[in-house]
Amino acid sequence: MPIMTTRNYTVNDLPLLAEFFSRYQAAIPDAKLAPPELYTYHPGADNGANVFCAMDDSGTMCGFAPVFPAPCDDATPLTEPHHLWTVILADPGLEADAATQIRAALLERVVARARTLADGFPPGHAVRLASDLMASQRPEIDFLLGQGFELYETVHIMRCDLTEPLLDSPQPTGVTIRRWRMETESEQDAYLAAYNRCLPANAKDRAALQFFMQSSGWAKGTAIAAFDAAGNLVASILASPHEEGGFGMTDDVFVLPEWRGRGLAKYLVNAGLAYLREIGLSQAILEVLANNAPAVHVYQATGHKIINQEVLLGKWLLAPTGGSPPERTYVEKPESSQKGCDK
Repeated sequence: MPIMTTRNYTVNDLPLLAEFFSRYQAAIPDAKLAPPELYTYHPGADNGANVFCAMDDSGTMCGFAPVFPAPCDDATPLTEPHHLWTVILADPGLEADAATQIRAALLERVVARARTLADGFPPGHAVRLASDLMASQRPEIDFLLGQGFELYETVHIMRCDLTEPLLDSPQPTGVTIRRWRMETESEQDAYLAAYNRCLPANAKDRAALQFFMQSSGWAKGTAIAAFDAAGNLVASILASPHEEGGFGMTDDVFVLPEWRGRGLAKYLVNAGLAYLREIGLSQAILEVLANNAPAVHVYQATGHKIINQEVLLGKWLLAPTGGSPPERTYVEKPESSQKGCDK
């Protein structure tokens, strides 16, 4: 094998990363890889401090591994763990032993950085280093399992054909539903307060939301939100085209606990699909936990079909006390891990 070194990623590595991703995607077409530019501009990259690459002696990138922090905030119950998201990739054209050596070297860098980042997280929570991989990424999965990672969740990838008729569902009573671009900081704060209440394990701050809202996908995207009689946000979904085009996404569905059981989630999903079709898209794709039967039922009822699976692997850097944290209702991974998410 050629001599290999690992180091932090820099803005000058962008062309090399683009070439690496192109080779990887050609070998594993359904792997979810972010636009390479994300690792230059995303705040979670911390100007390369949280991103590592492996280089061979010819100057070719042969491995890549980011680690993006997703800590709980002070309001999150202590039963929820902090997360640090990573993916350890080696050039699929390498021999197995060489690829394993690269993954091992990158994982060592990732774990060291993850521990440093975790030292700054609010205390009292368990800390999990996690990785999201498509089922087809078997070499990466097997490597992590061999390094003490465990499968803790499976995610269905679901697709809806927008050329087919959409569900005709009545609007739930007691709410006003409208498209909402969240253009002011006060609107963004209202959205975040409701979102973080419903999804505390995946809490977002204003910086993360505003980063997403600067994406090319959000330029044609919208929230579809439900408000009560007093104008308070009670439920929402985000609908936008994927940055690389070709399909739409419905993300971050939430309904406040006191408003559940009234058909809001189903209505908002259908409204999101109608919006995606309106802007000219023919299909929509989403992710949902396989063990979240109510959500899977909603999506199937709105025309979604399971087309693939993703696995979430994790390793405790600081183990939970008193048993494992509860399962989450919806999964949200930061856009930084692999996809262009968002978690």
